[in-house]
Amino acid sequence: MIDFLIKSTISLCILLAMYHLFLEKERMFRFNRYFLLLSLLFSMVVPFISFEVQGEIPAVYKNVIPLETITNKELPIQAEMTNVKTDLQVNYWVSVLEVAYIVITLLLSFRFIYNIYTITHKAKESKIILHQNTRMVLLSENNLPYTFWNTIYISQKDFENREIEQELFTHEIAHVKQKHTIDVIFIEVLKIIFWFNPVLSFYKKAIQLNHEFLADENVLSQHSNVIVYQNLLLNKTSIVLPNLLTSNLNFLATKKRLIMMTKITSKSKAVMIKSVIIIVFTGLIVTLCVDFFPSKLSKSQELQDKRRDYIYSGTRITIDDQIENNKISEIYENLDRATKRKYLGAYSTPSISKQMPSESQFEKWKNNSQYIIWLNNKRIRNSGLNDLKRNEIAYFSDQKVNLEFEKTSKEANTYYLYTQEFFKKYRLEKFPQKYAKKEFKTTWIKGQPTEEQTRITREKFQKNLETAKVEMLNNSPKYIAQTFMKKANKDQKIIGSEIQKKKK
Repeated sequence: MIDFLIKSTISLCILLAMYHLFLEKERMFRFNRYFLLLSLLFSMVVPFISFEVQGEIPAVYKNVIPLETITNKELPIQAEMTNVKTDLQVNYWVSVLEVAYIVITLLLSFRFIYNIYTITHKAKESKIILHQNTRMVLLSENNLPYTFWNTIYISQKDFENREIEQELFTHEIAHVKQKHTIDVIFIEVLKIIFWFNPVLSFYKKAIQLNHEFLADENVLSQHSNVIVYQNLLLNKTSIVLPNLLTSNLNFLATKKRLIMMTKITSKSKAVMIKSVIIIVFTGLIVTLCVDFFPSKLSKSQELQDKRRDYIYSGTRITIDDQIENNKISEIYENLDRATKRKYLGAYSTPSISKQMPSESQFEKWKNNSQYIIWLNNKRIRNSGLNDLKRNEIAYFSDQKVNLEFEKTSKEANTYYLYTQEFFKKYRLEKFPQKYAKKEFKTTWIKGQPTEEQTRITREKFQKNLETAKVEMLNNSPKYIAQTFMKKANKDQKIIGSEIQKKKK
């Protein structure tokens, strides 16, 4: 979630800055409209896009211990090296923030729905006519014309007294035909969901101001007298604010609208600006979506990533990094690869150990109406168990042992059985078990060893392990017997040679 907010906010800010610097002051209104809408969509989608590109980039991952070298007996040594404390208290602030977000979102949703109801309810209480093929609602109150969806709301008194100029009708009809309400509703929905992001308010202002530019352009294409229309706008300036969901003549700064009526943008300048925009979008994709990783990534590292994905798939990862003052609480799949390697590279779960089913379990599995049975990762009929002996089963589980470390779904009343031959052939004793709990919690405390310290500690441990093996071998009865026999043979040869010398 944090990664999404950071990337989307960066994208929103950069694209909005580009709009104000290059587009807002240019007469490219239709392009500007699509640019603003595309910027919003792009910023919401870009955090979910990821491309992997190989490159000669040095890969340095701290506290990573290859999973294939870790066994159950080595786990205490691993914990000593990483200095990790696995007991983490529940953070109630997260729950408080979630509740606060839901409450505020519901309130804003209610306000949004109420505003729509307020507008549409006026149409039910007022007279409706069709003017210039456009639906119009004649209101009893005095106000300037405004538009919502396919309807223009206008003062009945002004309309019947013919006090509304044709230019104003043309202006509002442009809002209807160009469907500007869709843009406004879209940004309002985003503001409800991401109410904590103030950048969206600036997008709404830019979108609605551009709507006014588009409507003004439509007026001037049909009524060519610019000065008359400008004077009309100045005379119609109203203090009364319209509903935030409607398009209205008096929205935002009238001064900007007056300036844009006489603005001219050359084709060459428009092409140049559009080229810059394309470059910016490309740059954002490369910066936010492309994940560079070294081309010489070892197979062991790739295997470690696949094993880790298999182990923690679907598990919530809760990390309290007191060293870098970083807290994470996300489903494993939502973490980026660097975070997975950094915080979970040194963790493993016990390898699979043999377990034979009980006699009652083995008999129950033969019931094809209650159980689904897989043997050596192949679906079989339950009656097929009659051809097997219970002691031929080396291991069984309700989860499939996926030899390619791919994600597999867990099905109810489904059991996976593995024979002694299969267990030995594919070395399942080296295969890691999936993390059993729904949440993995860890705390990184100060005093964390550096990568060099971890390497030295690992080498020291391996050396001590080899020394222990040698000592164990030297102390074994077989080794002692062999040494005694060698010494006895040597002594016998020496005694024999001395006897021969005496005979001579």
